[in-house]
Amino acid sequence: MLNRRSALFRPSDQAPGAGSEDAPSYRFLELLAVSASDLLQAEDLAPALDRIFGLIRSEVELDVFFHYAFDGNGLDLDAWAGITPDQVADWSHVPIGIAICGGVAESLTPMIARDIQRSDDPRLSYARGMGLDACFCTPLLHNNVLLGTLAFGRRGVATFTDAEIQFLQTLASYVTLAKHRIGVDRELRARLQERDRMLAERVTIERQMLELTRASALGSIAATVAHELNQPLSAAANYMAALRLSSASDDRTRDLTGAAEQQLQRAGEIIRRIRRMVHQNDLVLEDRSITGCIEEALNLVRAAAPLLMPPVTIHVAGEANLGRFDNVQIVQVLANLLRNAGEACQQHADAAIRVTAERQDPLAVTIRVIDNGPGVPPDRRHLLFQPGLGNGRGESGGGLGLGLAISHHLIEGHGGRIWTEQTPGGGATFAFTIPAIREAVAEA
Repeated sequence: MLNRRSALFRPSDQAPGAGSEDAPSYRFLELLAVSASDLLQAEDLAPALDRIFGLIRSEVELDVFFHYAFDGNGLDLDAWAGITPDQVADWSHVPIGIAICGGVAESLTPMIARDIQRSDDPRLSYARGMGLDACFCTPLLHNNVLLGTLAFGRRGVATFTDAEIQFLQTLASYVTLAKHRIGVDRELRARLQERDRMLAERVTIERQMLELTRASALGSIAATVAHELNQPLSAAANYMAALRLSSASDDRTRDLTGAAEQQLQRAGEIIRRIRRMVHQNDLVLEDRSITGCIEEALNLVRAAAPLLMPPVTIHVAGEANLGRFDNVQIVQVLANLLRNAGEACQQHADAAIRVTAERQDPLAVTIRVIDNGPGVPPDRRHLLFQPGLGNGRGESGGGLGLGLAISHHLIEGHGGRIWTEQTPGGGATFAFTIPAIREAVAEA
């Protein structure tokens, strides 16, 4: 049997192992070393506590242990041994101030309960019900922050020796450090996973935006080419028909002009197919929150250029908070306008941007992006939405200048329009419309 009067760290003039009275002290040191090694490598505290309890229970004559984790309000049973399933269920959660562990969590000081079966202290009723005669419970504190409690109990012996108490207290300090480390490791892994998720999501969004930008740019170019070629092709076909029907044409001329006319008609059909393809956009029209769409676009611009955007205020009228639109495309339009506004007023001392949404038309919601930058040169306003003008302010960021042209194409695909307005006090205002939802239209 363990000598209960031995000290854990007792100074002695004798060499280690010289006297049998010192044997328990060195055995405790061995147990602490093994426990510390296990806790140092543990990724989950509960299995480590199970292993340590299995190691020390016969050495220290323990029958039960229970570890409670502090959740901010009370204590939740996290690891245990030596108690029945019913007791686990009854005491899975302990309020602060209740029973031994709740009292320790409240006072933040260890509690040593002796001769429990003879005590009428209500805080010990749980321990009495388990048949315990002695119990040691201590708070797990790291930097004065409560992480939980750890308790050990025994039956048949009504007290703990000083050496046992010191051993269990030292072990609890190791458990505290391990619990804190495991919590920090888990939080770090969670944050790294969230960072990886956000980076992957950003890459996906950027890829989708790039694909949409390319497709929209090609659509704008195709629509322009189709429009410009349609009239000269039609005129050439009419000239060929006139030449074929002329009385001055011989049979050879009629055959050649007829063949040329067929080729021109074929070219015209190709152009018409291109125009149909361009206008039949794969829109995903949904009833969406306009506020959410604006915030998503703003977050996208801020993520791509954190230092670009000045303070931005958003005001969405209550009746204008819902629209029916393709969220990806309208986010792109807003991101283009916000990026242009940020670049335009970047050098302004009190740079600011406002985004508003209102119902000026029962069938549509009007969204405006307003900045207090230098404004749009008057001689460029009629060319703003043509490719090649940079951001429309006479300053190109090195791109192809397709941003406003693409925005124009996307808004037209929604059946809306986009334009610029005079801005009181200076600056620039870009406005566009998107369809209002059916319910809102009916109410209006």
